[in-house]
Amino acid sequence: MQFIYSLFTPSERLLSREMVRNEIARTKLSAARLQHEAEKEFMEKEMQKIDNEMRAKEESYAAQAKPLLDDFNDISLAQHYYQEVGTTLASQVHLVSQRVERELEEFGYTSKKLISVGLNYEALKHKMKAGLPFNEELSAVLKDAESEDVNLVAAPLKYINSIPSPAVVRVTAFNLGRAIVEAGKAPAAEPVRGILDFFKFRTSLSPTMLVSRQLRALKSEAEFLRFVERGEYHRALSLAEDVYAGLKREGVKDAAVLDEAFGAFRRTVLPTVAGDMLLRYCAASLCAARFACVENMLKEQ
Repeated sequence: MQFIYSLFTPSERLLSREMVRNEIARTKLSAARLQHEAEKEFMEKEMQKIDNEMRAKEESYAAQAKPLLDDFNDISLAQHYYQEVGTTLASQVHLVSQRVERELEEFGYTSKKLISVGLNYEALKHKMKAGLPFNEELSAVLKDAESEDVNLVAAPLKYINSIPSPAVVRVTAFNLGRAIVEAGKAPAAEPVRGILDFFKFRTSLSPTMLVSRQLRALKSEAEFLRFVERGEYHRALSLAEDVYAGLKREGVKDAAVLDEAFGAFRRTVLPTVAGDMLLRYCAASLCAARFACVENMLKEQ
């Protein structure tokens, strides 16, 4: 039909009609191109906005993780000291054997040395238990002991003036326990959310979850204070670090109070743990040396 129509229609009219159709198509194509460019520009702006938000979140997370990394470094250092102490204790038998062979002909000197070390050790123990400055007594013990192992165990105490008294440790422990309970009473702090988080399905905090959080906090506080009352400060510190890390992961609304209480307890109890470790190691080394001295004397007889 279109072909028959074109046979009886002037060519100028057909050309004009085709030109009009082409112009209409060109107009639609231009409009579509403009719309595509606008949508492309809008998408680029949205992607840039999302990238900026993601970058800001990464920087925020990095800033929040820095204190935890610092604490982890401190814990790793303490673990290193514990491992070194374990290694030296394992080699104690070999050390005593070498001392027996070396001191076989010098029993008198050895006995005097042991008496001197024992007296200095008792003086150091008295100063530590009383919470008095012990730098002079520690230097005397290290000088008399002439042992690299004792120097290694005593390394953390060289920068401490005195050991906090048990009363001070209990006060800081009580404050930390109260901070743990208060942190458990409040619901966990909501994390900062971005645009993409609105598309995720989330559930609100139920009363059961809040009660469970409070019960965990009360149980942790009771166990923590029980360790402190029994003088098991290393176990109390380990439990406090675990509870603190768990609360920080869940989120704490008033984190400053918890951070201050945990830091105060940690600063108080670490010297106590280090001092107890040194006293125990010195006592074990002194007993081993005395047994070796007696064994040498019996062999000579």
